[in-house]
Parts: sequence; C-alpha cells; structure tokens
Amino acid sequence: MDTIKSAVKWVFKTTFTVIIVFAVLFFFLAAFIAKITYENIRPDEILKGSYLVLSFPSGLTESPSEHINLQGFRAGDINKKALTLYNVLSDIDHAAVDSRIKGIFIDLDNWSISAEHTNEISSSLVKFRESGKPVTALGSGLDKNNYLAAMGADEIIMDPSSSCTIILNGYSASVPYFKDMGDKLGITVNAIHIGKYKGAGENFSRNSMSEQYKESIEKILNDRLDLFSVSVSERREIDRSVFTGRIDKGEMVFITPQQALELKLVDKLMSFDDVVKEKNLKTKQLVDIGDYVIPEENNNVAHIAVIFAEGNIVDGYNETAFGDDTINPEKFERILDKIKKNKDIKAIVLRVNSPGGSALASEKILRKIKSIKQDMPVVVSMGPVAASGGYYISCHADKIFADPYTITGSIGVVSLLPNLKGISEKIGIKNETIVKGKYSDIFDLTKDQSQEDIQIIRGSMEKIYTEFKARVSEGRNISEIELEKIAQGQIWTGRQAKENGLVDELGGLNSAILEAKKLANLDNYDTVIYPENRSIAEKIFSAEFEDKDILSGFENAGYFQNEIAMIKNAFLFANRPALILPVIIE
Repeated sequence: MDTIKSAVKWVFKTTFTVIIVFAVLFFFLAAFIAKITYENIRPDEILKGSYLVLSFPSGLTESPSEHINLQGFRAGDINKKALTLYNVLSDIDHAAVDSRIKGIFIDLDNWSISAEHTNEISSSLVKFRESGKPVTALGSGLDKNNYLAAMGADEIIMDPSSSCTIILNGYSASVPYFKDMGDKLGITVNAIHIGKYKGAGENFSRNSMSEQYKESIEKILNDRLDLFSVSVSERREIDRSVFTGRIDKGEMVFITPQQALELKLVDKLMSFDDVVKEKNLKTKQLVDIGDYVIPEENNNVAHIAVIFAEGNIVDGYNETAFGDDTINPEKFERILDKIKKNKDIKAIVLRVNSPGGSALASEKILRKIKSIKQDMPVVVSMGPVAASGGYYISCHADKIFADPYTITGSIGVVSLLPNLKGISEKIGIKNETIVKGKYSDIFDLTKDQSQEDIQIIRGSMEKIYTEFKARVSEGRNISEIELEKIAQGQIWTGRQAKENGLVDELGGLNSAILEAKKLANLDNYDTVIYPENRSIAEKIFSAEFEDKDILSGFENAGYFQNEIAMIKNAFLFANRPALILPVIIE
C-alpha cells in the first residue's frame, strides 16, 4: 500500500514539475517570437486634432520595476515599457507643444492612483492649460481622488444618469490589529519603540490603537481634508467653509449628477459619446496615454540623473520572496558607479518612495549620497511616502521637495521580537536550547525575553535613534532640541513637513528636476533614468536578468496587499532595529 502511495505521489510531483518547466519554456519562446514580430512595428500614427486620454485603470507605477509584471499582459506589450509617473508628466509637457494634440481628456472612471500622484498630475495639467489647449474631465462617478484630478481641468463633465455614483466624503484610515489572533494561535510579538509616536508594529503587540498613534493619524487625516477642501474651494470658486460643512454633514455622498451640477461641483451633464460627437472626434483621435510615444532625442547636452529609490530598505540583496522591488546599498552603489562614469551627468534627482527599513542599510546609502554630493548637486523628490528610513536617506540632499500629500517624517526606531513558543507547544514541537555565552539565545523564537534582554536591545536602539537624529540635525541644520519636538516617530504630510523644516519646498518631480538644473547651472539638459525603464523583452534577454532566479523576476498580484505588506515587514525586519513606517489602509 505504501509503495502505491509513493508511486502516486511521485507521478503527481513529476507531472506538476514538467508542467511548470514547460510553462516557463513556453513563455520564453512566446516572448522571443513576439520580440522578433513586434520590434519593427511602429505605433499608430497620431492624427492632427487628437486628444490625449489620461486613463489609469491598473494604477500608475512610481518607478521602472526590475521585475516582470504579467498582469494584463498582451503579446503586443512585449516591447512596451512600463508607464511611470515620470513618463506621464513628460508626456503632458510634450503634448503642450505637440501640434497633433488638441487637448486632454481626464478619464475619471479609470483613475486608480495615489493622492500624491494625482496632485502632481493635476499640477502638470494646470501648466499644460497655459498652452491654450483645453483639459476636460469626464466620468460617470466622482470620489475624492479622481475629483482632485479634475481640479486640473478647465471643465468637468458628468454623465447625466442617476445611476452614476458620486461620493465626496471625508477621510478615514483603518489599521488591523493582530494580537488577539496571535494569542489564539500561540504567536506573540514584542514591539519595542524608540519615540512615543512610533506606531510601526504596535498592531502585532496590541489589540487596539495607542493614543499617540491615533493622534498621528488624525493629524494626517485633518491635513489631507484641509488640502482637499482648499483645492476644491479655490478652483471651483466654492466657499471653503460651505464645502467643508457639506463634507462633515455627508451632504455629498450618493448624490445625483443633477445635484452635483446645482452644487457647482461639475460644469455640464453629458455622456462621453456625446462629448466626442460634439467635438467631432474620430475614435483614432483618442490617444491613450500609454500609446503616446515621445521620440527619443540624443541631444549633445548635459544630463540630470533621476534615481528612483522605491520599496523597503534592506541589507544586501535580501529581497522578499514576494518579488517586490527593494532598496539596498549594493544596488544603489551600482547606479552611482554608472553615474560617476558618465561625464555628461551634472546633477542628481533622487526620487524616494519608501516607508523605510533597515537602519544600517539606510546609513550606508546616506554615506554614498553624501559622497557623490562632493561631485554634483543632489535634490530629493519625495513620492507618496518618504518616511523613517526613507527620510533618513533624504536628509542630506541640497534641497528636498515633497508633495503636500506626501507622508514623511517618522524619525524613530522599532524592533519586533516574535515568539513562537505557544504555537510550537500546541502542535507538539519541543525546542531544546544549549546556551554557550550570555545572550547567545537572545533571538530564540521560542524563548520569553527577559527584562535584561529587552534592556540591552533597547540600549542599542537608543544609540540608533541618537545617530538618526544627528544625521537629520546636520543635514537639515536643525538643533537636536528642536528636532526632538518633531521627531519621536511623528508622521507628517508634505505640507506639515515644509512648515516644520523637514523639507524645503512643496512640489513634485518636475519641480525637483528644475531645481537640480538651477543648482548645476545648466541651460539645457536631458534626463537619464535609473533603473532604466525597459520592456519585458529587454528584461528577459538582458545580461542582468540571466543572473537571476527565473521566478524571482515575476511579480505576484493578489488581494489583501496591505495586510500582506504588514506581515512581510514583520518577518523581514524581525529581531533587528528598523526605521519603518506603519502600514495604513485608507
């Protein structure tokens, strides 16, 4: 009987392995064929009088990914590069002087991007309108995010159907707490915090939100609501107190398009088809932003390098098994080496989108930034999040730019100490430990830490916190006494950070690039992007990809990504001090 079971297991295991191998081989064969087939196909010609359509149904990438994402992949996409925020901003700027482009449509029904990205694009659209070309926002639904995008338009047109969904409400944040679940499973986590507002990890060690963490989140939500209200009241010429009052009372939740028109939230009620017909546009005159390709020019001018630092900050090549992009000192050094060898590069813009991570890795990256500052100016542009370790690597830039919606700060340290003793006993695992030397079992996952253990870990963390503050104090020219008032793990919006001195200016990536141009005394310039934005075909057949595990190049997509991020971070930074921002679900 055992022989039969073993044989059946072997058959299933072998069959599964063969299927996986053939699937991978088939993909590579298909990719190779598609590369040959499509590499000489030119994109459709853009007709004169066309409208550029800003539509982001699958979100918008902050930076070029080094991984391969097959979500929504089509064979024709094999040579198409990822659509990034930088591409979108550049496309909008180029469209302003492109004689073929008559105007821009904002597709409000396909706007799945962050508030920070939305605000940067909206600001870029305001500048686009200076060309005299119109920007029209169209949709059958409104929420805070796509309505913020519509603030960059000359005209907001809503579908007249009463079936349309309009929800302009306030802001909320949800943080799941796992302690009770851990208690039932027999898993406990001891979260040690340096900085009374440092909330990262408390949802593993507590079953409710601390007052300090609650205060931090409320401060962020209040400022975001104020930012949103100011933007709407100024651009729609609605009294700010009236608009805020309507939000507080929920008077703009599930209202009809007709009501939205009466409240001056929109300018006109008309279907998308009718708008297209009114403007005498053909289908081919609607150009999706992803299909708008700007010809690359090799001008003999100085370069500004734009480095995208996105993801958790980790030691070495320690990337998570989930295939996320990470920031590590080795990867950063490779990029800086390329920049040093390129004599045309005269300035650097470091775009940071990171909640932080390893304290040591953050320190190593900061050293490299301080070193290259001796050769050229470095300007930081903060993305949606540049907090804790993300702020650490930013603090010595010549200038720091942040969007008003950016989340930054979180100057503090946290250590998570998981204990699996309970679950081990429940499932019948007995762990025997032999100790040679004091503290040699300090990170034993089945040991209850003593107060002496906790104290020695806390002492190390306090030294890291002191070093963190010293780096910020020196880089930002803030006394440590004044810095302590805005540190302690407190998080800030970009606007609040501008007020307390953690950032220099409010602005997006374009603003940071212009500042780098100014600091480097450049008349004309081109930008070079790191990591390079490459198509799927270029990634597969590149020399760099040959050195990687095949499956590590593919991203996993699924549900509960925020919850998964929390658990991943808990294990990624377990048993070591980390500079990490808590995950907040909005």
